[in-house]
Amino acid sequence: MRKEAAMNIILVVLVIAVVLIGLTFVKAKQGKGSDSAKYKRRPLMTDNELEFFGRLVAALPDHYIFPQVSMGALLEPISTDKKKAFGDRNRIAQKRIDYVVCNKRCEVVAVVELDDRTHSRAKDKVRDEMLEQAAIRTVRFQSRQKPAAEVIRATVLQIAAPAPAPSVVPAVAAQA
Repeated sequence: MRKEAAMNIILVVLVIAVVLIGLTFVKAKQGKGSDSAKYKRRPLMTDNELEFFGRLVAALPDHYIFPQVSMGALLEPISTDKKKAFGDRNRIAQKRIDYVVCNKRCEVVAVVELDDRTHSRAKDKVRDEMLEQAAIRTVRFQSRQKPAAEVIRATVLQIAAPAPAPSVVPAVAAQA
């Protein structure tokens, strides 16, 4: 009987220990969740991006301009292999596009990137190729050499830039 009582006590102690460990684990897990996370507001665009946004809006008044769009909003993996599709989705999940230009039906006309010293040509090439696979054209402008509105419009909409006015050369009268 003593053996049985000792076994019961050990069993009760073990159950209590498991419950306490479980509660400790749950409490620790909750502490790492959203309750303890802290956030602060951050601007949607830098001053430089905001200034260029104004140029885009002025250059393309008959279009919608959406800044800081997730690539995942424009692209989706086409692989039928779920594991590959998941990996492909993760490759674009954290990437953002500077500006998306859409017509009035919200169809993408082009993606506009404002390149500055933080851009990597190699990474930009990969991004452009991803977008190109989905038939989305990327237009890149240099941050230090921002073009005028008419150049932006012509480049984004693929319109021939207005030719400079021909210079008028006075006709020389034939001497008789």
